[in-house]
Amino acid sequence: MNEKYKEKKLKNTRISVKPFIYNIPSISSVSIRLLVLLSIQILMLIITGSMHAFFVVMVSLIGSIAAAVINYYVKKEPVYNIMNIAIQGILIGMLLPENFPLITTFVISFATILITRSIIFKSVNSWINAPAIAVIIAWYVGKKYFPQFAVNSDILPLRNSSVYLIQNGYFPTYSFDSPITAFLNKNIFSLANVSIPEGFVSLLWDSNSVIPAFRFNLITIISSIVLFSDNAFSMIISSLFLFVYALLVRLFVPYLFGGNFNQGDMILALLTSGILFSSVFLIQWYGTIPVTVFGKILLGVITGIIAFAIIGCGTSPVGMAYTIICSNIICMVIRIFEEKKNDLSTGKVISKYSAKVAAETGAQ
Repeated sequence: MNEKYKEKKLKNTRISVKPFIYNIPSISSVSIRLLVLLSIQILMLIITGSMHAFFVVMVSLIGSIAAAVINYYVKKEPVYNIMNIAIQGILIGMLLPENFPLITTFVISFATILITRSIIFKSVNSWINAPAIAVIIAWYVGKKYFPQFAVNSDILPLRNSSVYLIQNGYFPTYSFDSPITAFLNKNIFSLANVSIPEGFVSLLWDSNSVIPAFRFNLITIISSIVLFSDNAFSMIISSLFLFVYALLVRLFVPYLFGGNFNQGDMILALLTSGILFSSVFLIQWYGTIPVTVFGKILLGVITGIIAFAIIGCGTSPVGMAYTIICSNIICMVIRIFEEKKNDLSTGKVISKYSAKVAAETGAQ
């Protein structure tokens, strides 16, 4: 009876993983989070009446999903990672100008996703960023639709280039800007004996750029807090990238054009060119980051330097796309060294174990 009772109890026993805690969220949960956060950006386009930009994003999304469907029917493979494909399609649309032709948008999104996912790399998690490639292709196909640099050699020596652009109407100033700026200066910045001019709050809220990814910087900052709060992505690469890039802008931009040293406009640099958006949604795409902490630190620093060399003080329409591709190439080199180091470490462990076994066998 005792044996039968034990056997019956064993059959009814359930094995649970509840005592175990995951250090990082799963890829699917992170993908859902990315879709939700990007949906907020898309919703802001509707709220602000930017329907042309909304249609560009939707057409790009449709093009990416169509590429996944075609791959299913041609290669008879299941449509897996559909969320990641959708995210890539949205990112492509967010990085294109709102006046970009819809048919061209569809073709670029469809072709880029199909080729990178199904033909060349055969995975949505390749070593190179597909949205960045799509933006560069769009730049060469329809350069006239992209905005030009807003800064030139005349205003680069200025200490606050962003203030000059705001005062001359390049960036809009909203009605809520003045009271919020007054409140912040009186209650917060006065403690440090500094103040911010009117227009910065508007630039943080909505820069009104023709490229949607460049617009809602405050929402992007909030999105970064959500993504980085539970180790969904490592903060090392993004934080070092932003720090190095902003530091170089602060130290050298006016100085290189005849101005003073350490007077660069970091606000203009960080709130234009899609710097914040790219650091949150693109720069750490799956498969494009190193494994080791040292590798991440190295990539973050190098990417910041590359961004400064390409984008300069900001307002670049496609500079971040080139920066990300360069970062992907650097990452590939870093990963090669990481794998070699791992192989050497593994070989040493195996050699020590083999020597130990041989010694014990010989002693017997």
